[in-house]
Amino acid sequence: MALCVWWRDFELRIERARAPELADRPLALSDESGGTRRMVEQACPLAEAHGVRPGQRISQAIALCPSLVLLEQDPDVYDAARERVRAVLRGWSPVVEPTGERGRVFVGVDGLERLYGPPEGQIDDLEVRLGDRFPAAALEHVRFGYAPGKFGSWVAARAAPPGGRIIVPAGRLPVFLAGQPVDVLPVSPRMIQRLRRLGVDRLDRFVELPEPALIAQFGADGRRALEWATGRRVDRVYPERRERPVRVSLDFPAPVGQIELLHGALDRLIARALRRTKGSGRSVCGIRVGARLEDGGSWSIRAILKDPTGRPDRLGAFLRSRIALSPPPRAVLELSLEFFRFGPSAAQTDLFDPRHDAPRVTGSLETRDGELLPPLREASRQLRLRLGEGVLYRVLELEPHSRIPERRHALLEIA
Repeated sequence: MALCVWWRDFELRIERARAPELADRPLALSDESGGTRRMVEQACPLAEAHGVRPGQRISQAIALCPSLVLLEQDPDVYDAARERVRAVLRGWSPVVEPTGERGRVFVGVDGLERLYGPPEGQIDDLEVRLGDRFPAAALEHVRFGYAPGKFGSWVAARAAPPGGRIIVPAGRLPVFLAGQPVDVLPVSPRMIQRLRRLGVDRLDRFVELPEPALIAQFGADGRRALEWATGRRVDRVYPERRERPVRVSLDFPAPVGQIELLHGALDRLIARALRRTKGSGRSVCGIRVGARLEDGGSWSIRAILKDPTGRPDRLGAFLRSRIALSPPPRAVLELSLEFFRFGPSAAQTDLFDPRHDAPRVTGSLETRDGELLPPLREASRQLRLRLGEGVLYRVLELEPHSRIPERRHALLEIA
Protein backbone atom coordinates (compact mmCIF):
# COMPACT_ATOMS: atom_id res chain seq x y z
CA MET A 1 0.00 0.00 0.00
CA ALA A 2 1.11 3.55 -0.73
CA LEU A 3 0.06 7.05 0.19
CA CYS A 4 0.41 9.93 -2.28
CA VAL A 5 0.59 13.43 -0.78
CA TRP A 6 -0.04 15.99 -3.52
CA TRP A 7 -0.25 19.76 -3.67
CA ARG A 8 -1.43 20.95 -7.04
CA ASP A 9 0.53 24.10 -7.93
CA PHE A 10 2.74 23.73 -4.88
CA GLU A 11 4.71 26.88 -5.64
CA LEU A 12 1.56 29.02 -5.89
CA ARG A 13 0.31 27.63 -2.57
CA ILE A 14 3.56 28.70 -0.92
CA GLU A 15 3.25 32.17 -2.44
CA ARG A 16 -0.30 32.54 -1.12
CA ALA A 17 0.86 31.47 2.34
CA ARG A 18 3.67 34.08 2.21
CA ALA A 19 1.27 36.87 1.18
CA PRO A 20 -2.25 36.33 2.62
CA GLU A 21 -3.46 39.52 0.88
CA LEU A 22 -3.28 37.60 -2.42
CA ALA A 23 -5.79 34.98 -1.30
CA ASP A 24 -8.58 36.22 -3.59
CA ARG A 25 -6.43 37.43 -6.48
CA PRO A 26 -5.67 35.48 -9.69
CA LEU A 27 -2.01 34.46 -9.55
CA ALA A 28 0.49 33.17 -12.08
CA LEU A 29 4.18 32.32 -11.96
CA SER A 30 6.47 33.33 -14.80
CA ASP A 31 9.13 30.96 -16.10
CA GLU A 32 12.81 31.28 -15.21
CA SER A 33 14.13 31.86 -18.73
CA GLY A 34 14.89 35.52 -18.15
CA GLY A 35 14.41 36.25 -21.87
CA THR A 36 12.23 38.81 -23.58
CA ARG A 37 9.47 36.31 -24.45
CA ARG A 38 8.58 35.06 -21.00
CA MET A 39 5.86 32.51 -20.50
CA VAL A 40 3.40 31.52 -17.79
CA GLU A 41 4.77 28.60 -15.78
CA GLN A 42 1.80 28.05 -13.43
CA ALA A 43 -1.67 29.56 -13.05
CA CYS A 44 -4.11 29.27 -10.18
CA PRO A 45 -7.73 28.16 -10.74
CA LEU A 46 -8.93 31.79 -10.60
CA ALA A 47 -6.55 32.71 -13.41
CA GLU A 48 -7.45 29.60 -15.39
CA ALA A 49 -11.11 30.62 -15.20
CA HIS A 50 -10.15 33.71 -17.23
CA GLY A 51 -8.34 31.59 -19.84
CA VAL A 52 -4.79 31.84 -18.50
CA ARG A 53 -2.86 28.66 -19.21
CA PRO A 54 0.73 27.48 -18.65
CA GLY A 55 2.83 28.07 -21.74
CA GLN A 56 1.09 31.31 -22.71
CA ARG A 57 3.05 34.48 -23.27
CA ILE A 58 2.82 36.98 -20.44
CA SER A 59 1.23 39.60 -22.70
CA GLN A 60 -1.51 37.16 -23.73
CA ALA A 61 -2.21 36.22 -20.10
CA ILE A 62 -2.53 39.86 -19.01
CA ALA A 63 -4.84 40.60 -21.95
CA LEU A 64 -7.12 37.75 -20.86
CA CYS A 65 -6.99 38.67 -17.17
CA PRO A 66 -6.07 42.34 -16.52
CA SER A 67 -6.18 41.79 -12.72
CA LEU A 68 -3.61 38.99 -12.94
CA VAL A 69 -0.83 39.15 -10.33
CA LEU A 70 2.36 37.92 -11.95
CA LEU A 71 5.04 36.61 -9.59
CA GLU A 72 8.66 35.73 -10.22
CA GLN A 73 9.73 32.32 -9.00
CA ASP A 74 11.76 32.00 -5.81
CA PRO A 75 13.29 28.50 -6.02
CA ASP A 76 15.11 28.71 -2.68
CA VAL A 77 11.85 29.29 -0.83
CA TYR A 78 10.10 26.46 -2.67
CA ASP A 79 12.96 24.02 -2.09
CA ALA A 80 13.04 24.88 1.61
CA ALA A 81 9.29 24.23 1.87
CA ARG A 82 9.70 20.94 0.02
CA GLU A 83 12.41 19.85 2.45
CA ARG A 84 10.15 20.66 5.40
CA VAL A 85 7.44 18.48 3.89
CA ARG A 86 9.86 15.61 3.41
CA ALA A 87 11.18 15.99 6.95
CA VAL A 88 7.64 15.64 8.32
CA LEU A 89 6.98 12.60 6.15
CA ARG A 90 10.27 10.93 7.11
CA GLY A 91 9.36 11.38 10.76
CA TRP A 92 6.01 9.72 10.09
CA SER A 93 7.17 6.80 7.89
CA PRO A 94 10.63 5.37 7.14
CA VAL A 95 9.77 4.88 3.46
CA VAL A 96 9.50 8.19 1.60
CA GLU A 97 10.06 8.52 -2.15
CA PRO A 98 10.05 12.03 -3.66
CA THR A 99 9.36 12.77 -7.31
CA GLY A 100 10.56 15.37 -9.75
CA GLU A 101 7.50 17.47 -8.84
CA ARG A 102 7.95 19.54 -5.68
CA GLY A 103 4.40 19.04 -4.48
CA ARG A 104 4.09 15.26 -4.92
CA VAL A 105 5.58 12.64 -2.59
CA PHE A 106 4.92 8.91 -2.19
CA VAL A 107 4.97 7.30 1.25
CA GLY A 108 5.09 3.59 2.06
CA VAL A 109 2.39 2.78 4.63
CA ASP A 110 2.74 -0.99 5.08
CA GLY A 111 2.84 -1.79 8.79
CA LEU A 112 1.74 1.65 9.99
CA GLU A 113 -1.60 0.32 11.23
CA ARG A 114 0.01 -0.60 14.55
CA LEU A 115 1.17 2.99 15.06
CA TYR A 116 -1.65 5.10 13.68
CA GLY A 117 -4.61 2.78 13.21
CA PRO A 118 -6.65 2.36 9.99
CA PRO A 119 -6.02 4.47 6.88
CA GLU A 120 -8.36 7.26 8.00
CA GLY A 121 -6.50 7.53 11.30
CA GLN A 122 -3.14 7.49 9.53
CA ILE A 123 -4.07 10.43 7.29
CA ASP A 124 -5.55 12.32 10.26
CA ASP A 125 -2.30 11.94 12.18
CA LEU A 126 -0.25 13.07 9.18
CA GLU A 127 -2.46 16.14 8.70
CA VAL A 128 -1.85 17.13 12.32
CA ARG A 129 1.91 16.82 11.84
CA LEU A 130 1.85 18.89 8.67
CA GLY A 131 -0.33 21.49 10.37
CA ASP A 132 2.34 21.97 13.04
CA ARG A 133 4.88 23.00 10.37
CA PHE A 134 2.78 24.85 7.78
CA PRO A 135 0.09 27.53 7.90
CA ALA A 136 -3.50 26.58 7.15
CA ALA A 137 -3.42 28.46 3.84
CA ALA A 138 -0.72 26.11 2.55
CA LEU A 139 -2.55 22.95 3.67
CA GLU A 140 -6.13 23.61 2.63
CA HIS A 141 -5.52 22.26 -0.89
CA VAL A 142 -3.37 19.21 -0.10
CA ARG A 143 -4.83 15.94 -1.38
CA PHE A 144 -4.25 12.40 -0.14
CA GLY A 145 -4.54 9.18 -2.14
CA TYR A 146 -4.30 5.83 -0.33
CA ALA A 147 -4.23 2.76 -2.58
CA PRO A 148 -2.13 -0.24 -3.65
CA GLY A 149 1.07 0.92 -5.39
CA LYS A 150 2.31 4.32 -6.50
CA PHE A 151 0.12 4.51 -9.59
CA GLY A 152 -3.06 3.71 -7.70
CA SER A 153 -2.29 6.21 -4.94
CA TRP A 154 -1.44 8.93 -7.47
CA VAL A 155 -4.72 8.43 -9.35
CA ALA A 156 -6.59 8.51 -6.04
CA ALA A 157 -4.90 11.76 -4.99
CA ARG A 158 -5.61 13.26 -8.41
CA ALA A 159 -9.30 12.38 -8.11
CA ALA A 160 -9.61 13.67 -4.53
CA PRO A 161 -11.12 17.12 -3.94
CA PRO A 162 -8.88 19.92 -2.61
CA GLY A 163 -8.21 19.23 1.04
CA GLY A 164 -9.77 15.77 0.74
CA ARG A 165 -8.75 12.15 0.49
CA ILE A 166 -9.64 8.96 -1.34
CA ILE A 167 -8.90 5.54 0.16
CA VAL A 168 -8.98 2.55 -2.17
CA PRO A 169 -8.87 -0.91 -0.53
CA ALA A 170 -6.57 -3.50 -2.06
CA GLY A 171 -9.33 -5.52 -3.69
CA ARG A 172 -11.13 -2.48 -5.16
CA LEU A 173 -8.32 -1.00 -7.23
CA PRO A 174 -9.50 -2.29 -10.68
CA VAL A 175 -13.04 -1.03 -10.02
CA PHE A 176 -11.76 2.38 -8.95
CA LEU A 177 -9.44 2.74 -11.94
CA ALA A 178 -12.19 1.84 -14.42
CA GLY A 179 -13.91 5.19 -13.97
CA GLN A 180 -10.78 7.35 -14.34
CA PRO A 181 -9.81 9.31 -17.46
CA VAL A 182 -7.23 7.82 -19.76
CA ASP A 183 -4.79 10.70 -19.27
CA VAL A 184 -3.85 9.41 -15.81
CA LEU A 185 -1.70 6.73 -17.46
CA PRO A 186 2.04 7.50 -17.11
CA VAL A 187 2.69 7.30 -20.85
CA SER A 188 3.67 9.81 -23.51
CA PRO A 189 1.23 12.62 -24.45
CA ARG A 190 1.30 11.34 -28.01
CA MET A 191 -0.13 7.99 -26.92
CA ILE A 192 -2.89 9.75 -24.98
CA GLN A 193 -3.77 11.81 -28.05
CA ARG A 194 -3.97 8.72 -30.23
CA LEU A 195 -6.22 6.98 -27.72
CA ARG A 196 -8.57 9.97 -27.59
CA ARG A 197 -8.77 10.02 -31.39
CA LEU A 198 -9.89 6.40 -31.20
CA GLY A 199 -12.67 7.42 -28.79
CA VAL A 200 -10.97 5.92 -25.72
CA ASP A 201 -11.40 8.53 -23.00
CA ARG A 202 -11.72 6.34 -19.88
CA LEU A 203 -9.82 3.37 -18.55
CA ASP A 204 -12.85 1.05 -18.63
CA ARG A 205 -12.88 1.43 -22.42
CA PHE A 206 -9.11 1.14 -22.59
CA VAL A 207 -9.03 -2.26 -20.85
CA GLU A 208 -11.50 -3.60 -23.41
CA LEU A 209 -8.91 -3.23 -26.18
CA PRO A 210 -7.12 -6.48 -27.09
CA GLU A 211 -3.64 -6.69 -25.66
CA PRO A 212 -2.05 -7.82 -28.97
CA ALA A 213 -3.52 -4.77 -30.70
CA LEU A 214 -2.16 -2.44 -28.01
CA ILE A 215 1.31 -3.97 -28.28
CA ALA A 216 1.19 -3.71 -32.07
CA GLN A 217 0.28 -0.01 -31.88
CA PHE A 218 2.28 1.19 -28.89
CA GLY A 219 4.87 -1.50 -28.17
CA ALA A 220 5.97 -2.01 -24.58
CA ASP A 221 4.12 1.15 -23.50
CA GLY A 222 0.85 -0.50 -24.50
CA ARG A 223 1.52 -3.56 -22.36
CA ARG A 224 2.58 -1.49 -19.32
CA ALA A 225 -0.42 0.81 -19.67
CA LEU A 226 -2.78 -2.17 -19.74
CA GLU A 227 -1.14 -3.60 -16.62
CA TRP A 228 -1.60 -0.28 -14.81
CA ALA A 229 -5.19 0.17 -15.99
CA THR A 230 -6.25 -3.31 -14.85
CA GLY A 231 -4.47 -3.09 -11.50
CA ARG A 232 -2.13 -5.98 -12.31
CA ARG A 233 0.96 -3.82 -11.93
CA VAL A 234 1.55 -2.48 -8.42
CA ASP A 235 4.77 -0.49 -8.04
CA ARG A 236 6.04 -0.36 -4.50
CA VAL A 237 7.44 2.75 -2.81
CA TYR A 238 11.22 2.76 -2.41
CA PRO A 239 12.91 4.86 0.26
CA GLU A 240 14.91 7.83 -0.89
CA ARG A 241 18.62 7.25 -1.10
CA ARG A 242 19.92 10.33 0.62
CA GLU A 243 23.46 11.29 -0.23
CA ARG A 244 25.31 13.99 1.59
CA PRO A 245 25.53 16.87 -0.89
CA VAL A 246 28.56 19.07 -1.44
CA ARG A 247 27.73 22.80 -1.26
CA VAL A 248 29.97 25.79 -1.94
CA SER A 249 29.10 29.46 -2.39
CA LEU A 250 30.70 32.76 -3.31
CA ASP A 251 29.64 36.27 -2.25
CA PHE A 252 30.24 39.21 -4.55
CA PRO A 253 31.28 42.62 -3.15
CA ALA A 254 28.98 44.24 -5.72
CA PRO A 255 26.06 42.88 -7.80
CA VAL A 256 27.28 40.98 -10.87
CA GLY A 257 25.22 41.01 -14.02
CA GLN A 258 27.77 40.03 -16.67
CA ILE A 259 27.61 36.40 -17.74
CA GLU A 260 31.39 36.25 -18.29
CA LEU A 261 32.04 37.14 -14.64
CA LEU A 262 29.53 34.53 -13.52
CA HIS A 263 31.32 31.94 -15.66
CA GLY A 264 34.60 32.74 -13.96
CA ALA A 265 33.04 32.51 -10.51
CA LEU A 266 31.40 29.23 -11.49
CA ASP A 267 34.78 27.76 -12.49
CA ARG A 268 36.13 28.66 -9.04
CA LEU A 269 33.16 27.01 -7.34
CA ILE A 270 33.55 23.85 -9.43
CA ALA A 271 37.23 23.59 -8.44
CA ARG A 272 36.38 24.05 -4.74
CA ALA A 273 33.56 21.49 -4.85
CA LEU A 274 35.68 18.90 -6.67
CA ARG A 275 38.42 19.24 -4.04
CA ARG A 276 35.87 18.15 -1.45
CA THR A 277 34.97 15.04 -3.46
CA LYS A 278 38.56 14.18 -4.34
CA GLY A 279 38.98 11.88 -1.36
CA SER A 280 36.05 9.68 -2.37
CA GLY A 281 36.95 9.69 -6.06
CA ARG A 282 33.29 9.93 -7.03
CA SER A 283 32.04 11.45 -10.24
CA VAL A 284 29.20 13.98 -10.34
CA CYS A 285 25.86 13.53 -12.09
CA GLY A 286 23.46 15.84 -10.22
CA ILE A 287 24.17 19.58 -10.08
CA ARG A 288 22.28 22.60 -8.83
CA VAL A 289 23.39 26.19 -9.37
CA GLY A 290 21.61 28.88 -7.37
CA ALA A 291 21.89 32.61 -6.86
CA ARG A 292 20.61 35.27 -4.51
CA LEU A 293 19.47 38.19 -6.64
CA GLU A 294 19.59 41.92 -6.27
CA ASP A 295 16.36 43.43 -4.89
CA GLY A 296 15.35 40.08 -3.39
CA GLY A 297 14.38 36.72 -4.81
CA SER A 298 16.46 33.82 -6.01
CA TRP A 299 17.28 31.88 -9.16
CA SER A 300 18.40 28.30 -9.71
CA ILE A 301 18.88 25.61 -12.31
CA ARG A 302 18.97 21.90 -11.60
CA ALA A 303 20.37 19.35 -14.02
CA ILE A 304 21.28 15.67 -14.26
CA LEU A 305 24.30 14.75 -16.37
CA LYS A 306 23.79 11.89 -18.77
CA ASP A 307 27.42 10.84 -18.37
CA PRO A 308 28.76 11.37 -14.82
CA THR A 309 32.14 13.05 -14.75
CA GLY A 310 34.68 14.51 -12.37
CA ARG A 311 36.44 16.71 -14.91
CA PRO A 312 36.08 20.45 -14.23
CA ASP A 313 36.19 21.42 -17.92
CA ARG A 314 33.24 19.17 -18.78
CA LEU A 315 31.24 20.33 -15.76
CA GLY A 316 31.94 23.95 -16.61
CA ALA A 317 30.94 23.57 -20.26
CA PHE A 318 27.73 21.80 -19.29
CA LEU A 319 26.71 24.45 -16.76
CA ARG A 320 27.56 27.33 -19.07
CA SER A 321 25.26 25.87 -21.71
CA ARG A 322 22.43 25.54 -19.18
CA ILE A 323 22.93 29.11 -17.92
CA ALA A 324 22.82 30.37 -21.50
CA LEU A 325 19.35 28.81 -21.86
CA SER A 326 18.06 30.20 -18.53
CA PRO A 327 20.19 33.13 -17.28
CA PRO A 328 19.54 34.95 -13.98
CA PRO A 329 16.86 37.64 -14.45
CA ARG A 330 18.77 40.21 -12.38
CA ALA A 331 22.22 40.92 -11.01
CA VAL A 332 23.65 38.27 -8.66
CA LEU A 333 24.72 38.93 -5.06
CA GLU A 334 25.69 35.36 -4.16
CA LEU A 335 26.37 32.34 -6.36
CA SER A 336 26.15 28.79 -5.00
CA LEU A 337 26.91 25.36 -6.40
CA GLU A 338 25.68 22.01 -5.09
CA PHE A 339 26.58 18.45 -6.09
CA PHE A 340 23.61 16.39 -4.89
CA ARG A 341 24.00 13.14 -6.83
CA PHE A 342 27.12 11.14 -7.51
CA GLY A 343 28.12 8.41 -9.91
CA PRO A 344 30.86 5.77 -9.95
CA SER A 345 34.47 6.52 -9.22
CA ALA A 346 35.94 9.13 -11.53
CA ALA A 347 39.31 7.37 -11.32
CA GLN A 348 38.04 3.92 -12.30
CA THR A 349 40.53 2.01 -14.42
CA ASP A 350 39.90 -0.48 -17.19
CA LEU A 351 39.73 -4.18 -16.36
CA PHE A 352 42.76 -4.78 -18.60
CA ASP A 353 44.66 -1.61 -17.72
CA PRO A 354 48.21 -2.07 -19.12
CA ARG A 355 49.55 0.36 -16.52
CA HIS A 356 48.94 -2.13 -13.73
CA ASP A 357 52.10 -3.05 -11.87
CA ALA A 358 51.87 -6.80 -12.50
CA PRO A 359 52.93 -7.56 -16.11
CA ARG A 360 50.34 -9.46 -18.09
CA VAL A 361 50.99 -12.42 -20.32
CA THR A 362 50.31 -11.45 -23.93
CA GLY A 363 46.85 -12.62 -25.05
CA SER A 364 45.85 -13.79 -21.57
CA LEU A 365 43.91 -12.52 -18.57
CA GLU A 366 46.68 -13.75 -16.27
CA THR A 367 49.81 -12.12 -14.96
CA ARG A 368 53.16 -13.76 -15.37
CA ASP A 369 52.92 -15.41 -11.98
CA GLY A 370 49.68 -17.17 -13.01
CA GLU A 371 47.24 -14.92 -11.12
CA LEU A 372 44.25 -13.12 -12.67
CA LEU A 373 44.51 -9.39 -13.08
CA PRO A 374 43.45 -7.73 -9.79
CA PRO A 375 40.83 -5.41 -11.40
CA LEU A 376 39.17 -8.40 -13.07
CA ARG A 377 39.19 -10.42 -9.88
CA GLU A 378 37.68 -7.48 -7.94
CA ALA A 379 34.96 -7.00 -10.57
CA SER A 380 34.01 -10.67 -10.27
CA ARG A 381 33.80 -10.36 -6.49
CA GLN A 382 31.57 -7.28 -6.67
CA LEU A 383 29.21 -8.97 -9.14
CA ARG A 384 28.98 -12.05 -6.95
CA LEU A 385 28.06 -9.92 -3.93
CA ARG A 386 25.42 -8.00 -5.86
CA LEU A 387 23.82 -10.89 -7.77
CA GLY A 388 24.43 -13.76 -5.36
CA GLU A 389 26.16 -15.94 -7.94
CA GLY A 390 29.10 -15.90 -10.28
CA VAL A 391 28.56 -14.43 -13.73
CA LEU A 392 32.11 -14.16 -15.09
CA TYR A 393 33.76 -17.20 -16.65
CA ARG A 394 36.98 -17.95 -18.45
CA VAL A 395 37.45 -20.42 -21.30
CA LEU A 396 39.76 -23.27 -20.33
CA GLU A 397 41.36 -25.30 -23.10
CA LEU A 398 41.07 -29.09 -22.52
CA GLU A 399 41.47 -31.12 -25.72
CA PRO A 400 41.62 -28.65 -28.60
CA HIS A 401 42.01 -31.37 -31.24
CA SER A 402 39.20 -33.59 -29.97
CA ARG A 403 36.55 -34.68 -32.50
CA ILE A 404 33.87 -33.99 -29.85
CA PRO A 405 33.26 -30.21 -29.58
CA GLU A 406 32.16 -30.41 -25.93
CA ARG A 407 35.56 -31.82 -24.92
CA ARG A 408 37.67 -29.12 -26.53
CA HIS A 409 36.97 -26.30 -24.06
CA ALA A 410 35.27 -25.74 -20.72
CA LEU A 411 33.95 -22.74 -18.81
CA LEU A 412 35.61 -22.09 -15.47
CA GLU A 413 34.02 -19.61 -13.10
CA ILE A 414 36.25 -16.70 -12.08
CA ALA A 415 36.43 -16.78 -8.28
